[in-house]
Amino acid sequence: MVAGGGFRRERRITGVIVMLLSLLIAIWHPGDRSTFWQGVEGRLLDARFLWRGPLAPPEGVAIIAFDDAAMSQLETFPPPRSALAEVLSVATDAGVTAVALDFLLIGSRAGDKDLAKALAGINAVLGVAEAPAEAALQDLKGGGFAVVIAPEMDNPLPALGPAEALRGVATLGHVNLRHDSDGAARRLGAAQYLATEDGNAWYPSLALAAMKASDAKLDLQLRLSQTSGRLSVGETGIALDGQGAIPLNFYGPAGTIPTYSFAELGDADLQGKVLFVGATATGFGDRHATSYDATFPGVELHATLAANVIEQRFLRRGAFTWVWDVALALTASTFGFFAAKVDRPWLGALATATVSIALAIVLQATFVAGWWLDGVTAIFSLLLGASAGAGLRLVQHRRRAANLALYQSPLLVERLADATDPHFDALARPAVVLFVDVANFTAHSERLGPAGTADFLRLFHGLVEQSLEPLNGIIAHFAGDGAMVVFGLPEPGPDDTIRALRFIEALYATVGTSSDWPGLGLRVGGHAGPVQTSVIGGKRHKQLAVSGDVVNTASRLQDFAKSQSAAIALSSALLNSNPETLDRAEKMGLRPAGQHTLRGRIEPIEIWTGPPPVAVQF
Repeated sequence: MVAGGGFRRERRITGVIVMLLSLLIAIWHPGDRSTFWQGVEGRLLDARFLWRGPLAPPEGVAIIAFDDAAMSQLETFPPPRSALAEVLSVATDAGVTAVALDFLLIGSRAGDKDLAKALAGINAVLGVAEAPAEAALQDLKGGGFAVVIAPEMDNPLPALGPAEALRGVATLGHVNLRHDSDGAARRLGAAQYLATEDGNAWYPSLALAAMKASDAKLDLQLRLSQTSGRLSVGETGIALDGQGAIPLNFYGPAGTIPTYSFAELGDADLQGKVLFVGATATGFGDRHATSYDATFPGVELHATLAANVIEQRFLRRGAFTWVWDVALALTASTFGFFAAKVDRPWLGALATATVSIALAIVLQATFVAGWWLDGVTAIFSLLLGASAGAGLRLVQHRRRAANLALYQSPLLVERLADATDPHFDALARPAVVLFVDVANFTAHSERLGPAGTADFLRLFHGLVEQSLEPLNGIIAHFAGDGAMVVFGLPEPGPDDTIRALRFIEALYATVGTSSDWPGLGLRVGGHAGPVQTSVIGGKRHKQLAVSGDVVNTASRLQDFAKSQSAAIALSSALLNSNPETLDRAEKMGLRPAGQHTLRGRIEPIEIWTGPPPVAVQF
């Protein structure tokens, strides 16, 4: 048995291990570093978006879309550059602050001169992207960053920029989209490192370039390391995630940001806004899965980032957020551990569910406040703590059950332990009851003293158990130098009486061959008949009781053996149950002693008595 102090020590050690493992999980940061778990974390983020619900559309951003209606009106694919020039002309008249074209206008096309002229009259941004590694380097302007502090990157891909006629009349912003491992777009790269004829350069995203174009006083500054980064748009600081990207704080499904079709260009409300122009028609395929929508337009991704900057509505997932992830992981594992190890399983399950709900609320509340905490890390830590707590509770319960089983027969332990309300059938059932005690124990105990008596009783009880277990009998209880043994529980069997006689023989043989036995004699009394087995006691303290006239009679038969100077006294009801039992009793040396009225009984019974079995004498 483990003392309470020992279990508390196990609990402390387990708690420390849980904390260390939780810290390792938080350092690993699975929702950010593992491909598979990135996808799981993305889905958890989607759930937070859906729980929060859509936000009011931003006022500082608008979109002109070349949708299906516009392409039907133009009757050409892709949209001609004259149509883009028309958009720019309308935007200039409407008083937009900047226009970003989400197109890769590569190669010369008809209408380039008109488009270049329109670009020159407005703050405009054109798209640049990665080209295949074997593509020729282009003569492009460098990126729009005022300050770049970043490690040198090896072998950047060539830049794929606008046609030569369109260069120099607009700034450049990259239009590369980043997808998570599950294929969804939840963030945009803050900058793209590309190779040009003039050397390698960092290009801001299309949205950030548009913000710079809308206000010439804004400086774009990029500070990037291997694990984190920060981007400044004027006085606005944006923490980058571990991938050097900016998580998008979506406003809702496609169309939440004010979007106008080119087919209805005259109805667009563009005054004072940053305008994004892109293609959303079916043939372009520029649709992406996001937290709200499975077919979110790529141009609206760029517009969402611009709206986040304008409204200062960011979703932070940088190095500082990771510190909060560590703190939340440790907290979740600790509360999960203490909740799951609550002694009562139903209460532990309720407490664990409560902690889980509280964790979900914390993740949601921090998300609404603009912090993207790693849900996978927190859930892993919670499951770790809860599993350790539940396992510790299970070990504790099994240890208690094992300890308590020492005080009850193994044949009854499972039946008693598995029952919600332990009990036996109300009907009496046949059984054989034997009482065993040690002759001259009182005088022997006086010579031994308390400690010696305790050692002797442990020896006696052990010999009884050793003799009984192979025969599947039950020790109903020990009482000092006496033991009550029952055959026929939990279910009666046809050989109960035979096994009872075999036990008597085995007990005398075991005691006779024990080198530690002091030579004291044994007395055995036994009777067979119906007994009542029940669990008795109060609400919190119960014990198994075998009761009935058979028990009382077996006890009196033991006394009768003493009065007759016999070792064994058994009732004829036990021996006459079948011819085999009677034959074995006679071979043991038992003989009829006639009918006797035992103390406390009214009706006499026939009794058989005898000495210790042959070859076992004291």
